[in-house]
Amino acid sequence: MKLLCEQSNSRGGIEMNTNTENIEVANGGRITLPALNEEDKEFGMTAEIRTYIRQTIHHPNWIGWPTTEEFGKVGVLLQPLDDQTARVLLVIDDEHAMRFLATLRFAYEHIGYTLYIDHATMVRPRYDRPEPVEEPTVSQPASMEVA
Repeated sequence: MKLLCEQSNSRGGIEMNTNTENIEVANGGRITLPALNEEDKEFGMTAEIRTYIRQTIHHPNWIGWPTTEEFGKVGVLLQPLDDQTARVLLVIDDEHAMRFLATLRFAYEHIGYTLYIDHATMVRPRYDRPEPVEEPTVSQPASMEVA
């Protein structure tokens, strides 16, 4: 994969070190993709993920991936641009989502596809649904209506 980041100015783009990769995204934000371990890389090279990218993410009748049900599990929203190119529109600022995105980027590179992570990529904080608050039940004495 060709990781293409828009250069907004001299400080824009990608910064890499041996453990992480920092990428400038929308609104002057930055994301940090973790270094992948061997297990992540092996997963990124499987025939299963290759087939999933080609036949599901880049399905010609889909306008984006994942489905609503899958989004909560992966924390990444992609827009296929053509049969071999996609753009990351949204990523959740969460360790699991960043690791998944790094693995997905690796998988795209492995099969020769392009995944844009750039000025159009929004980062959103993780949203944890609040636990429902149980209000104590108040027992009211039975009453009679008087006419």
